[in-house]
Amino acid sequence: MGRGAVGSGMFYDPVESSFYSWCVERLLRSAAAAPFLGAGIVELGAGTGLPIIEALSRCEATVTVRGFERDPESLRVARRLVAMKAPPGYTVEPGDFFEHGVHGPELVAVANPPYLAAPPDDPGTPELWGGERGSGVTCRLLSGPFDVVMLMVASIADPLAVIDHAEASGYLVADWCVRPIVFGRHSRAAGVQGRLEELRAQGRAFSSDAGYLLAGVTWQRAGMPPGGGDPNADVLRGVMTAASAAGWSR
Repeated sequence: MGRGAVGSGMFYDPVESSFYSWCVERLLRSAAAAPFLGAGIVELGAGTGLPIIEALSRCEATVTVRGFERDPESLRVARRLVAMKAPPGYTVEPGDFFEHGVHGPELVAVANPPYLAAPPDDPGTPELWGGERGSGVTCRLLSGPFDVVMLMVASIADPLAVIDHAEASGYLVADWCVRPIVFGRHSRAAGVQGRLEELRAQGRAFSSDAGYLLAGVTWQRAGMPPGGGDPNADVLRGVMTAASAAGWSR
């Protein structure tokens, strides 16, 4: 969760990666996003680069996309795949997105950010940690300068606070889609599950025994005062909290 990498020391989930790719493709085909795509897209956490490669290939899009990746092995794999598959306009660069990616010309940002709530004093797999509540990286990105952002938002990572933060930052929900994700090896770790129990008790995480919901949400900065109300955001809040009552099986 939160990464699209494969190899030693790297996380890869084909279901999550494919869903993220489909959400990026949906953004590329969006008439609402089209006016903002001319300046390109910037991506936090490229991982292997496969989701963007596949989305660009299916759309036959020529939009310029710059991905940023901090992990050296993920970067190596991504650059090899980009060289092999040669999607037009896609590059993967080393470095921290928040140091380099937010200062470019792009008006659109995309990410499947890390969203596991980090257990206290547990180094675990830090590339998957999204902060104390799992929403830290997501909210930081929503505090950036972009006119359009498409982010994967998990029902186990304080989704209501994420939606509230987006609204307070002047964004309206332009589009969203959602699918169930079964708990995997990392999200079933004892420390992670213990932290999720705490967040569930606080009303900050929502899941069934088997898994949780992952939404691909496109927000567009609307130039309206914060707190003006967003019916789409209200529906999304209801969907994400319904994860606690979901009955899908393992």
